Amino acid sequence: MFRKPFLAALVLAQGLLAVPAAAQSAPPAQDGVGRLDSFNEELGLPYWAPGRGEVDHDALRRRSLAVLERQFGAFREASAGLAETASAHCAGTADAAEIKAALRDAWLAWAPLDSYQFGPVEQLGAALTVNFWPDKKDFVGRGLKALEALPPEDLADPATIAQGSAATQGLPAIERLLYTDMEACPAIVGISLYMEDLGGALYDAWFAENGWADLANAAGPDNPVYLSPEEFTKTLYTAVDFGLTRVAESRLGRPLGTFDRPFPDQAEAWRSGLSNEIILAQIHGLAEMVRLGFAGDVRETDRGWILEVFEQTEGRLAAIEQPISEAVQEPTSRVRVEAMQTKVRHLQLEMAKNLGPNLGVETGFSAADGD
Repeated sequence: MFRKPFLAALVLAQGLLAVPAAAQSAPPAQDGVGRLDSFNEELGLPYWAPGRGEVDHDALRRRSLAVLERQFGAFREASAGLAETASAHCAGTADAAEIKAALRDAWLAWAPLDSYQFGPVEQLGAALTVNFWPDKKDFVGRGLKALEALPPEDLADPATIAQGSAATQGLPAIERLLYTDMEACPAIVGISLYMEDLGGALYDAWFAENGWADLANAAGPDNPVYLSPEEFTKTLYTAVDFGLTRVAESRLGRPLGTFDRPFPDQAEAWRSGLSNEIILAQIHGLAEMVRLGFAGDVRETDRGWILEVFEQTEGRLAAIEQPISEAVQEPTSRVRVEAMQTKVRHLQLEMAKNLGPNLGVETGFSAADGD
């Protein structure tokens, strides 16, 4: 059951997503191509790919939506677990290690979703509220100071959190409360309950009746967003590219700064030491979309090569061998961070050369444009 802050937002979102009746009558998949009950054992894909040189955007959409449903479902469950553990911690029945582990789980579950800043994520403002970062002017710290002045019973209420700053509504705020000398309880209860609501609202805005998945499934001339199935493919491909841009320019580029002036405290989640794991989780999520969502319509040689470059990128991250916030401060380890950044950009170029043409799409406008 949604609490009041999200009920209105979800109703609005679903109203915007209502699919025209004419568009709902999309033709079923043909036997042997993108069948819902088929599975490609050889490639480990949910559906058989069409003939080489042919893109079945309907099958690609179904595969991709299956990936998204798992990823959004994982965040819904992790945010609910965080809320439950926060309440237990403030009641004295869960220790500090348990609440920090629950924060880690929620942050790593969110990391893949950071790439999909369109549709429900955009409409519900989730990218800003879940992870208010980068925070160049310390809005998180200032917002938490303002919360300290409120009565404890109000801090445990997600409605109070909903009325405050976006900087105090998500993961960075909880991290600050748990990893500094600030009083964590009961504010972490209200913030985590707010996030639990948001996790559920995001999942339903995507996958409930008349959600964004239904909109994507009904792509066609009468669709208010996707005039053809190819347009949804392009949106997803652009989102994957945007996710890699976020890794290269923000998660690595911001703490790198310059050789003479790195910015270690600009690394995401540096207080909790989660910076590297968040990057790995985002890359894993993007690789999952490529492997299970896109790759059934990609030539096997190109599919194998792109996934190999993903593995090489993860290897570069592992080679850093220390938190990003520490690595950028020493010349030897800084080189490894720069090598990781170069590899991510190389992966983007390889995707543009080998993956996009296979799918018949190029990147479109993304959340990174104009930043």
